[in-house]
Amino acid sequence: MLSVDHVGYAVKKMERALKALELLGYTFGDVIADSDRKINICFGEMNGYRIELVCPQCAGSPVDDVILKLGNTPYHLCYCSDSLEEDLRDLIKGGYKVVIPAQEAVAFDGKRVVFLYSLAVGLIEIVEK
Repeated sequence: MLSVDHVGYAVKKMERALKALELLGYTFGDVIADSDRKINICFGEMNGYRIELVCPQCAGSPVDDVILKLGNTPYHLCYCSDSLEEDLRDLIKGGYKVVIPAQEAVAFDGKRVVFLYSLAVGLIEIVEK
């Protein structure tokens, strides 16, 4: 069973984004460096609504194209999965395409995440519980 975890925002400058969103009422945890993916990540929350800021550390990060084409923007929904393999099988069968295969993620304490794309809804991320 899938449940919504967060909305991911691609941002060019982490500190500027944090300040702007804190003015809206979000509170944030620590910035997490994910050197394998060349990104910095920070989770924030307001009224039970969770967001993830994703900022490139250097050229070659997975959010470079998003920021180049769209600027700072929400770009993915993340869902938690009780059964990653089963949910992946069902989503792929339903037309989703894997764009970044399942791999451990520092931001989720080593749990696996996978990114999928559907023409109908765009980019989603699935993280195992």
